[in-house]
Amino acid sequence: MSKFVCLNRRSFTLGLGGALAAALLPRGARAGGSKVLVLGGSTIHGALGKNIEAALADAGFTTERHAKSSSGLARPDFYDWPAAAKRYCQRSSPSAVVVMFGGNDGQALFMGEDAKPKWTRWEDAGWVAEYRRRVQAFADAVAPGGEQIFWMGMPEMKSNKLDGRMERMNGIYEAEMAARPNGHYLTTRGLMPGVEGYAEFAKIAGKNVRVRTEDGVHYSLHGARIVAEAIVPKITAALGA
Repeated sequence: MSKFVCLNRRSFTLGLGGALAAALLPRGARAGGSKVLVLGGSTIHGALGKNIEAALADAGFTTERHAKSSSGLARPDFYDWPAAAKRYCQRSSPSAVVVMFGGNDGQALFMGEDAKPKWTRWEDAGWVAEYRRRVQAFADAVAPGGEQIFWMGMPEMKSNKLDGRMERMNGIYEAEMAARPNGHYLTTRGLMPGVEGYAEFAKIAGKNVRVRTEDGVHYSLHGARIVAEAIVPKITAALGA
């Protein structure tokens, strides 16, 4: 059940025809009683995660969201996501998991206190292979029985350097999800109306509305709503809701 709602749920326009048809069914029938976990870093902790959770709950799913700011797959010494995700899944037995990481991962990868080398730098030849292995390990932890996993890519960044790093990681997420029978890669790029590339504002209903926060990384409330409106129908369609 959604606990964090930052915007009016009726703002989610999931398609008038589908919404009217779904309204005739009880929630349990609409989603088949399925549970969806939403996991990730600061973006899932903030407005986007809250809106995705709320929209999935409105579609009839039992939802549970777990997020850790400043976390990702690069620094298991700070937060061990595969281990944490495995605990969440063992406790909840979800039929699907929605994931978003990356904003904190464009850095050296911590290999362990006793590892040699202790770090795999971004510039090292082995960075991609090691990060790919971590994505696989996380996916195995949350979908050990072939459950559905929806991996959201990172959006455009204000910094060209950071954006380039996000694109490298997005390529890994997309390839790894394509290799899994029930894996889905969901792009978050190009979703802002009338905008190409990164922009802090988008024109909505004739007004310039802030869609990204001033840090050049996260979404504003309006931006999060736009992304959720684009992403959640893809998730619900794949889950047969």
